[in-house]
Amino acid sequence: MNWKDIDKKEQAEQFRYTLATFPEAARFIIKERLWEGFWKYGWFSRIFTIIAILIGISLVWDFIETIQQVRLNTFSQSISSMGNAMGTFMQHSYDLITGSGSKFFMLVLLEVIVFHASRCTYHLLSGNDSKANFNHFVKAQIRMLIVGGLGWVLTVVYSIPIKIAFGIFEFLDFLQPTALFMVQAFFMGFTIVDNYAEQFDLKIQQSLKYAQQHFGITFAAGLVMSLMLWVPLAGPLVAPLLAAVTVTLVLFAETPLHILGKAMYPKKQKKRKRKNKKAEGEEEFVA
Repeated sequence: MNWKDIDKKEQAEQFRYTLATFPEAARFIIKERLWEGFWKYGWFSRIFTIIAILIGISLVWDFIETIQQVRLNTFSQSISSMGNAMGTFMQHSYDLITGSGSKFFMLVLLEVIVFHASRCTYHLLSGNDSKANFNHFVKAQIRMLIVGGLGWVLTVVYSIPIKIAFGIFEFLDFLQPTALFMVQAFFMGFTIVDNYAEQFDLKIQQSLKYAQQHFGITFAAGLVMSLMLWVPLAGPLVAPLLAAVTVTLVLFAETPLHILGKAMYPKKQKKRKRKNKKAEGEEEFVA
């Protein structure tokens, strides 16, 4: 799919609709108690909890250091010290959670949340019983490792021309962090969309095409999730849960993937055509 083929008006509406669905997703989580059942996936679920707690503790510790750095000599000095300390705290938080590959690494480790939330939400919407088990989760975890790595690589690849462009037009350099953040947000959203697409046996390449076709949904999910990951303690746990439920609600309502499945992306028939042409040529030669 060519990025130029994207219908901007349609994607803008998808973006708006997805953002508006986040509150509904929060209510859905509470009503259906979607947090129940995480532990059935064995020791993997303990891993994400420990990692999330460690990340949260690190952020809290940075905040405590921020308070300790504030000097109370004079009011002006206090304000200045607080500003510098808060800047240090925010920088540490940014480096920890929003570094080049940190977010994607976190999502790989937190796959159990995305996997559980996406599948439970879909089966509640469709009325089918969820048959997800530990073996399904292991396969999804391996796929998430690949998708997370792909998302990070594509983020780096698309960031290169952006950095070059802002290097040429230095007077617009202040916009560079926002542009880079938006690129990362889309591919973060892709990792969530892929969890939905995986349930219908789409290959990763097909899943990426699906995410591109629904750019507004993918970008909105990644944007909100990326921002929520900055919240200490709760962020790493709540962000993927809320994003997974929101994406599932929107894609189930707005796309026919759950009806058509892989039929949305039929296989190319090039090889078959070549074989047919070869067979026809052999027949002519024999004749």
